Amino acid sequence: MSWDPTWEQVFRSRQWGKYPPEELIRFMAAYFYNVGERSETIILDAGCGTGACLWYVAEEGFDACGIDGSRTAVQLAKMRLRKERLEASVTVGDLVTLPFREGYFDGVIDVAAIQHNMQKSRDRIMREVFRVLKPQGSSFP
Repeated sequence: MSWDPTWEQVFRSRQWGKYPPEELIRFMAAYFYNVGERSETIILDAGCGTGACLWYVAEEGFDACGIDGSRTAVQLAKMRLRKERLEASVTVGDLVTLPFREGYFDGVIDVAAIQHNMQKSRDRIMREVFRVLKPQGSSFP
């Protein structure tokens, strides 16, 4: 496991991140708002936590996919998406070994997840991010 298990306790003990950061919205606008059919553009939220960014991506009509190491965070993300009647695939997993095929995603976003993994795992995580990203895809940050 590459992520810090302390996050499981954080997600269990308090509300966390209801809205995405403005920088992510600007990134999505710059790289993806002009695509033809948004539902055909697949975006991975790596380290999705409770789903603030995942919610935004789904709300904007993109094919949203999230992964996080915390079971609690994934459950909360799924509940929020259900409540908002939004579709997204959300799974528990480790960013070191992403369970997706090579070149699958048009975009991969990360808001402070990789930095909260153990130092020794960060290079492996970045290799995984670029493995699952299409050659012409974009990543944030």
